[in-house]
Amino acid sequence: MTEKYYIEIDYIDCCGCKLCEQVCAVTRGGGVVSPGTARIRVEVRPTLGVDIPLVCQHCEDPPCYVCPHGAMFIDNKGVVIIDAEKCIGCKQCVDMCPFGAIQIHPVTRKAIKCDLCGGKPKCVEVCRKAHPPGVLRYVKVSNAGKYSRDRWADRLEKQIVAAMNSPEAARLEKHAKAADDLKMAAEKGDVA
Repeated sequence: MTEKYYIEIDYIDCCGCKLCEQVCAVTRGGGVVSPGTARIRVEVRPTLGVDIPLVCQHCEDPPCYVCPHGAMFIDNKGVVIIDAEKCIGCKQCVDMCPFGAIQIHPVTRKAIKCDLCGGKPKCVEVCRKAHPPGVLRYVKVSNAGKYSRDRWADRLEKQIVAAMNSPEAARLEKHAKAADDLKMAAEKGDVA
């Protein structure tokens, strides 16, 4: 098997624009913008104020691989594929997917999911162009998490630098210096 890839998502930076969903629907759903035909979905969680892209993770041992009609298979690149000719729309794979990444097509009534567009996911391309460097990234499984770790480290570094440069940090530094000066004065016996 060749090197395996998947779509890694930076959930923190997703703004919910749904461009990924729209380009997928147009590309894979017959040229019409219809969320029901997209293989990636963006779930809006207004109470939390977040938008969550949901897409197949192409698991090593996929729990959705339960089709009683043999409509699912794993290709030589490790991509979990649904054979529309064999699918009867029983929804067993939909129920078993822990990511909510499989849905039933609104017209064909057959299961659909991301197949990584044959190695060039359109959702990743449009996301990278709209939101550089991109919330969605097409990465090797062997590099899983590296991008996310780098992004978290960058965010933490920015927060630390901002905190160090804040007026509060300057005030605390001034108080710490005053405390040090007082301590030195006390050690010399200069405190009345």
